[in-house]
Amino acid sequence: MFQLNAPKLLGSGLFLVTLISVGFANSQVVGATTNNQITQQGIEAYQKGNISEAIALWQAVLPQITNSMDKATIYNNLALAYQQGGKLDLAITSWDETLKIYRSENQGNIAAILTEQAQTYANLGQHRKAISLSEEGLKMAQTNQDRPTLMAAAGILGNGQAALGDFEQGKKTLELALNLARQSNNYDYIATTLNNLGNVYVNSGFRAATLADSAVKEGDEILAKNFRQTADEDLKQAKILFVESAETGVGFESIKGLMNLYHLQDKLNGKTVSNWSRVKGEILSLAPSYRQVYALINISDKLDAQENLNSLETAVTIAKNLQDKRTESFAIGSLGKFYEEQKNYNKATELTQQAQFMAQSVNAFDSLYRWQWQAGRIFKATQNTEKAILSYQQAIASLQNIRGDLVAVNQDVQFDFREQVEPVYRQLVSLLLEKQAISPSNNNLKQVIDTLELLKLAELENFFGDECVEVDQTISVEQILQQSNTAVIYSVILDDYLEMILRAPNGDMKNYRVALTKQEIEKEVTQLRYFQEYRATEQYIPLTRKFYDLLIRPMEAELAKINPNTLLIINDGILRNISFAALSDGNEFLIEKYPLATTPSLSLTTGKFLNKDKLEVLAVGLTVAKPPFAPLNNVAAELKAIANILPSQELINQDFTLSNFEEQISRKTYPIVHIATHGKFGVDGENTFLVGFDQNISISELDNILRSRPTSAPVELLTMSACQTAAGDDRSTLGIAGVAVRAGASSALATLWYINDQATVPLIEEFYTQLKKPGVTKAEALRQAQIKMIKDSNYNHPGVWSPFTIIGNWL
Repeated sequence: MFQLNAPKLLGSGLFLVTLISVGFANSQVVGATTNNQITQQGIEAYQKGNISEAIALWQAVLPQITNSMDKATIYNNLALAYQQGGKLDLAITSWDETLKIYRSENQGNIAAILTEQAQTYANLGQHRKAISLSEEGLKMAQTNQDRPTLMAAAGILGNGQAALGDFEQGKKTLELALNLARQSNNYDYIATTLNNLGNVYVNSGFRAATLADSAVKEGDEILAKNFRQTADEDLKQAKILFVESAETGVGFESIKGLMNLYHLQDKLNGKTVSNWSRVKGEILSLAPSYRQVYALINISDKLDAQENLNSLETAVTIAKNLQDKRTESFAIGSLGKFYEEQKNYNKATELTQQAQFMAQSVNAFDSLYRWQWQAGRIFKATQNTEKAILSYQQAIASLQNIRGDLVAVNQDVQFDFREQVEPVYRQLVSLLLEKQAISPSNNNLKQVIDTLELLKLAELENFFGDECVEVDQTISVEQILQQSNTAVIYSVILDDYLEMILRAPNGDMKNYRVALTKQEIEKEVTQLRYFQEYRATEQYIPLTRKFYDLLIRPMEAELAKINPNTLLIINDGILRNISFAALSDGNEFLIEKYPLATTPSLSLTTGKFLNKDKLEVLAVGLTVAKPPFAPLNNVAAELKAIANILPSQELINQDFTLSNFEEQISRKTYPIVHIATHGKFGVDGENTFLVGFDQNISISELDNILRSRPTSAPVELLTMSACQTAAGDDRSTLGIAGVAVRAGASSALATLWYINDQATVPLIEEFYTQLKKPGVTKAEALRQAQIKMIKDSNYNHPGVWSPFTIIGNWL
C-alpha cells in the first residue's frame, strides 16, 4: 500500500529569453567606458556566475541610456539576472518594463517575455497568473510561428494546469511541449519537459493511491483495485520519464531527473536506497546559482550526518556569495534545522534567528514562517513555553500573508499541507492547552479557538484549492451566539489526546480532555460510522453510548446551566464523519435534547434569520441510474412532497441538465435550492461533485451557477438530500462542510451518507413543514423531522435519520 505523501520533486522552468548584447544607439561614455562595454562586462560577469556584479553593472548603465529599445535590452538582462539570483519579484518588475517598451514601440518578442513572466509567477506558486500569461504567450507564438516560445509556453501551461489539480489536461499539454522539443532536437527542453511530465505522473499516481486507500475503507474493493492500477501505471511512467530526463539532459537538467528518480525510488521503498552521494558530487560540479543551493538543501536529509552537515554548510557559503537573502535564509535555516535535530539547541537558535532576519529583510514569508515555526519547536524543546507560543503565533501570522499563494502551491499534492502547514496550527494548540492545564483561563481557550478557526479556514482552502469566500457578517459572531442562545462545541484531535471545548453563548469557555490517542479515535470512529450507517443490526448502541460518555457527558452539567437553544458543533478530523445527533445517553439521542448544527468555521458562518415571507424552491433531481450511481427511486415523491408545502419549480431527469439548471438560477431568485441527486464528496475538490443528467457538476461549477443569480442575495438554504462521504477519510467531509461556503449559500441541509429509501420523503416533508412555521429555525425544523423518524418504528434506526445535518447558518 502506498503512503499518503508524494515525494519531494524538482520542477523545471523552461528558460527562453537569452542575454542580449547589441550596439546601443547614441552610446555614451561613462568615465572611460562606453555603455556597450559596461553591458558586455555585465554579460561576462553573469556567464561566470557573478550575478550580483552583473546586476550592479546593468543598474549603473540603465540611467545613461536614452533609446527605448536599448533600455528594454537592459531590463531584459536584469530580469534574467534577478531570476537566476532568486529575486523573482524584481525579475517580474523588470520584465514589466520590457513589455511596456515592446508594446509602445510595437517591436520585440512580446510572446517570449510573457512566457518568461509566466514561468516566474509559477516559481512563486501563483499558478493562475502563470496560466493566464502562458496562454497569451502561446497564442502569440502560434501566430508568429515561434517554435521556441511555443514549446516553452506549452510547458509552463501544462505545469500550471497540473498544479491546479487538472492532471489529465496537464499531461496532454506537457506531451505537446515534449513533442515540439523533440521536433526541434532541443535536448535541454526535452529533459526539462520530461522532468515536469514525470512530476505530474507522480502526483497523479499518489493521488490515485490515496483514493484507493479511501475506497478500501469504504469497502469498495473493485474501485480500490482500479485506483491501485492507475497508481501503479502512473508511477511506472514517472520512473521512465525521469530516467530519460537524466540520460538526455546536461548539467542541472540531468541532475534534476536523477534526483526525482531517486526521491521516487526511496518513497516507494520506504527508505533511502539511492546513491545520494553521487548526486551531491554532480550538484557541486555545477556553476554557483540559487538552484544549486536549493538542490543541496533538497538532498541533505538523504545523506549521513556528516555529509548532511557538509552539504548544508556548502549551501550557506554559495548563498552568501550570491548575495541573495531569500536563498540565504533557506540555507541558514536548513542548517539550523540540522542542529535542531542533533539537539544542539544553542547553535540551532543562533542560525534560526539569522534565517528569520534574512527572510524578514526581503519579506519572504514563505521562508520566514518555516524559521518562526522552527524557533517555536526549539523553544518548546528547551521548556520556554511563552517564547514558543509567541514564535508559533508569528509563524501563523506569516502564513496568513501567503494564503493565496500557499493554496496554489499545495493544491496539486494537498497532502503536503499535513506536513508543512497543518502541524504549525496543531502544535500551537497543544502548547496553549498545556498552558491551560497549568493555569486555566478563558484567554488561553480563546487563543486555542482563534487558532482552530484559522486552521479550519486553511483546511478548506487547501481542500478546494482556492481562497474561501468571505461571508457578510453584519453582526459579529459573538452577538449572533448570544442573541440566539447558541452554545458551540469544538473538538480538536491531537496525537495523544482529544480535547473538547464548550463555548457558552456569553463567551465563557470550559475544556474537557478525553484520554484517547489519535489512532484510537480513528479506529473507533470508523467503526461507529459503520454501525450508524448499517441498518441491519443495532450494534451502534454500545458505541453511541460510549462516545456520548466520552464527548458529551462531561459537559452535561454545564449544558444544563446554559440551557442553549441550539448546539453548534465544529468538529475536527475524522469526528466530522459521524452523526452527533445519534449519540445516546442510554435513554435518548442528543438530537432529542437540543437542535444541532455544524459549520466548518464560525468565521464563515452568517447569523441572519430566514425570511419566510416569500419562500420558494427550485427543486431538481434524478430518479434514473447514472452508472456507477444507482437510481434514486423516491426522488419524484420527494420533489412532489416539497411542491405540496412550498411554491416550487421542478427540474427532474432529462430536464436536470447543467444548462437548464444554470438558466433557471439566472432567471429567478430562489431562496431555497433543493438538489435530490447523488453527491460524491471525495478526498479533494477534484473528486467532489453532484450528478446531473448530462454530466457531473463540480463544486466550482455549482459555485458559478449559484452566483449567477439575478440578485446579490445568497441562497438561504441549499439542500442536498443524497450525499455520500467516504467513511474512512477525514478530508471528504470537508467537501460537504464547505460546499455551502463555496456556493455562497447561507446554509445547507446535507447527508453524510445517502439513503435510497422511502424514509427520505417523510423526513424532508416534515422538515419543510416545520421550516415554514414562524419562529422555527432550520436546526429546530430538522430536529422535529428527526424526532418524528425516531418515534416511527419503521424508521428509527440512526442509519435512516441521523445522516441529515444543517451546515452553516442554523437560524
